[in-house]
Amino acid sequence: MDVKVKLHGVTFTYEGDIVALRDLNLSARRGEFVVVLGANGAGKSTLCYLLSGIIPHIYGGRRTGEVQVAGRDPWDEPIHVTAQRCGVLLQDPEVQLFMPTVRAEVAFGPANLQVPREEIERRVAEALALVRLEGLEDRNPRDLSGGQKQRAALAAVLAMHPQVLVLDEPTSQLDPLGRWEVVQALHRLKATRDITIIMTTHETDEVMDLADQVWVLEEGRCILAGTPEEVFTQPERLEAAGVKPPTLAHVWIHVARKSGASIHRDGQRLRDLDVDQVARQAAALLRQGRIMPRPLPDSTRSPSPARPAVIEVQDLVYRYPGYPPVTALKGINLTIREGEFVGIIGQNGSGKSTLVKCIVGLLRPTAGHVRVLGEDVRRLSVGQLARRVGLVLQNPDYQLFTISAREEILFGLRNLGIPREEAEIRIQEALRWVGLETEAETFPFRLSFGDRRKLTVAAILAMDPQILILDEPTTAQDHRGRYQLAELARRFREEKGRTVIMITHDMELVARYAERVIVMWDGQILMDGTPEEVFSQTELLHRSFLRPPIAHEIARQLASFGIPRRVLTTQDLLTVLGGLP
Repeated sequence: MDVKVKLHGVTFTYEGDIVALRDLNLSARRGEFVVVLGANGAGKSTLCYLLSGIIPHIYGGRRTGEVQVAGRDPWDEPIHVTAQRCGVLLQDPEVQLFMPTVRAEVAFGPANLQVPREEIERRVAEALALVRLEGLEDRNPRDLSGGQKQRAALAAVLAMHPQVLVLDEPTSQLDPLGRWEVVQALHRLKATRDITIIMTTHETDEVMDLADQVWVLEEGRCILAGTPEEVFTQPERLEAAGVKPPTLAHVWIHVARKSGASIHRDGQRLRDLDVDQVARQAAALLRQGRIMPRPLPDSTRSPSPARPAVIEVQDLVYRYPGYPPVTALKGINLTIREGEFVGIIGQNGSGKSTLVKCIVGLLRPTAGHVRVLGEDVRRLSVGQLARRVGLVLQNPDYQLFTISAREEILFGLRNLGIPREEAEIRIQEALRWVGLETEAETFPFRLSFGDRRKLTVAAILAMDPQILILDEPTTAQDHRGRYQLAELARRFREEKGRTVIMITHDMELVARYAERVIVMWDGQILMDGTPEEVFSQTELLHRSFLRPPIAHEIARQLASFGIPRRVLTTQDLLTVLGGLP
């Protein structure tokens, strides 16, 4: 097999002397699937930009070393020439879709290459079949679901017949169903096309069985490179680099080490592990007495049914105007009490965001009532509700607009009429809360994405709302970053007794922090209970295209050995399987 991607001694420095990549020596052969891991800021996107020609033709900087993509250096030729050999798919499909129909979108690239009409039609049909979008040729891409949009963007890239495909976190903004759809398309692509794929991601569980190679970046350097068996058997090193080890591999290795068993599987690939195999291995070792279950510490999460209600939703209906109108909420009844930490999960389109918009007053109910702290939201302005409810959006750039972090926080306090001296105290306290006390005078957009997320939280916390709502805190976040906002919310709840509502697609995040989980489906509440109660209802979860945390699925199979069913997270499972005889 010939080498399709080669980096030799590559260092790249952005303008302003920001070194993003340092002395990379890596290669990928024809047909290989390479997964690139690393914390935010490790250099993953910069690597994608170098391979696809985005650097230097869109983003400037200085490069040393050799880069070869399908035998050519993207630095030396126009980006439209590189695009004929190297396709790129970004994390937000919206930025790559612009034609009026799916058929026109997929045909656009080869048409610009002056490919004959008959060949274009063949390529369009072939690409749409591969990503399973047949029958949607005449749909406007804007009307597709998130997963369908990303698959349409992938089909448009594949129609160019690239030799190398670069995927920069293609599932990070999708719901569980959308992520599954894209990953399945990648499985089909790998099985049917002789194409080299370089994919960056934070979702190791989704790609473990796809990878032929794994590259782990840390501060621009490659600290681990090899097969999944070579890389994923080093969970401590991965976590130190801000990478989440794949759950199945992590549990398998943990159990094997504790029992003295071999981590190797008689020639089988680690990437082929599934829940049943890991559960059987753990069960065999428990049965032999080679490991002993440990008790799981008592949970500190406890529902508070006696506390007063802070949100009351009664027979709530909301219809988006249009012809015909779309009913997004269908008679929702819900009470959330003071001090609760509530997780709301469900697919895109299930009604989660519409419900929250009704709670914060951005939408007025079509029918029914929403009361916040005892007052009907119809009688309150958005400004009055902002004193009671703080909303942190998934994209911090929608909420930042002033010249410094300090001014960002001051803006809300000034609108609340907080006296200057008290406002200064609140600003300093809020910056300390999120660990940005040294960045008070920094222009917000000079902060990292994760720190911009923290700043939006600081601006909300400074206003001291009774209720804090986090909308998708894991979007575009690495293993560490996705827990930072949840930890801030937990502290806010525990230290000030406030209520927290978190909307997320991350089942393990919900399992780790929420004391109550609400599952929405088709504009209705499908389930409402503790994490253990909700995640035990596997059939209902599957109906809504959700899956319990992998650790919980393993624990359920080990219940007869004394493994408690309230094991929900990977850390829970590693704790209870950590005992030696």
